[in-house]
Amino acid sequence: MEIRKISSARNDRVKHWRKLSTRKGRDEYGSLLIEGIHLLEEAVRAGWSVRSVIIPEEGTEILNRLPKLEGVPVYSLLDSTFRQVVETQAPQGVAAEVGMALERGPFQPEANNRVLLLDAIQDPGNLGAILRTAEAAGVRDVWLGSGTVDPYNPKVVRSAMGSLFRTRIRRVDLKKAIPDLQELGYTVIGTSPRANKSHFAFDYPDRVAILLGNEGKGISPVIGALADTNVRIPMPGEVESLNVSVTAGILLYELVRQSEDSP
Repeated sequence: MEIRKISSARNDRVKHWRKLSTRKGRDEYGSLLIEGIHLLEEAVRAGWSVRSVIIPEEGTEILNRLPKLEGVPVYSLLDSTFRQVVETQAPQGVAAEVGMALERGPFQPEANNRVLLLDAIQDPGNLGAILRTAEAAGVRDVWLGSGTVDPYNPKVVRSAMGSLFRTRIRRVDLKKAIPDLQELGYTVIGTSPRANKSHFAFDYPDRVAILLGNEGKGISPVIGALADTNVRIPMPGEVESLNVSVTAGILLYELVRQSEDSP
């Protein structure tokens, strides 16, 4: 494996990788930077395109622990430059540029009877946790409405812990996407503390889309009005709301429970 050394922090490739820390840069180049062996292995296993591998000059031994990457260039940077490229304060000794893989083709409803709709989720940690929980619960299709944080934000990527690479993510206009799902036979379920029906007493249909809203404001009124119905999560304790990633887990695993209990 040939290692290409870069000795200057002003090198064009270094400038390119730094741009990937911003949404503008990721959208411009259609790629993102990931860190660590685990995420690189997950990306390769999921079939994502690896464009380059980046290591610090003192860390070439890590190459023996990486998955086989035929034809992928490896770049060695000065340790100080490597730390400028990566996001974490404790770099894991390897980073990689991979091509982004948003779903762009027509939606295939037969591939998944469950869809998760997110309206303006802003915290990267919340989105990452939601993606991981959704995958664990068997929900592969996650649609991101306007105002939702970039799914390729480094904090989202890290907190999703590999689930990002196996999730079919779409950026959509929920005002159009929800009626389209309803035409395909999906029942769209929102959440509200004022809903009459308890989430645990609701009989979820086979083809369902769960709608979750912003951390502070909840589901916007315009989007919420499009839902077929709302459910509430009982909260006997003295709290007003739950973290949206916790809400996602409660809702999605009730779907799992009902599926397993059905004949």
